[in-house]
Amino acid sequence: MRTLYFLLIKEFKQIFRNKSILRMVMVLPVIQLLVLPLAADYEVKNINIAIIDNDHSVYSQQLTEKISESNYFNLVATGLPYKEAYKLIETDEADLILEIPHNFKKNLLKNKGEKVFIAVNAINGTKANLGGAYLQNVIAEFGRNIQINYGNERGNVQNINIT
Repeated sequence: MRTLYFLLIKEFKQIFRNKSILRMVMVLPVIQLLVLPLAADYEVKNINIAIIDNDHSVYSQQLTEKISESNYFNLVATGLPYKEAYKLIETDEADLILEIPHNFKKNLLKNKGEKVFIAVNAINGTKANLGGAYLQNVIAEFGRNIQINYGNERGNVQNINIT
């Protein structure tokens, strides 16, 4: 403990003896507080996505178009089987996989909802969380639009909840 005391006294004497060190100790943290928040944002763009469309219906194509039109996603591959799409994640060519099941349109309209499979490459945790959240928002918006359009035809509108 005594050694630490002498080291601290020595360092403080050196800081106050050399004015440039004193300026660095005071100015650098202030610059970091001003510059780093501007440089570090959590908006992630260029998320590579592979879409497996097992249904090939109008609705699955509309969902694929809605995702590819988004500013956040780059459509890397479509129409691949799951094993090949998973290889894209393993080689870091894709960050997300969206699998649209068979009878997507029929189940969406008949059951008032359908499940889709999302696989996320979680190597980069921030990109994975935000990419998955962006994709969920796009799918939720697509579901609301389908439900409103189909509900207007049938006369009943129901909400779609994502859990």
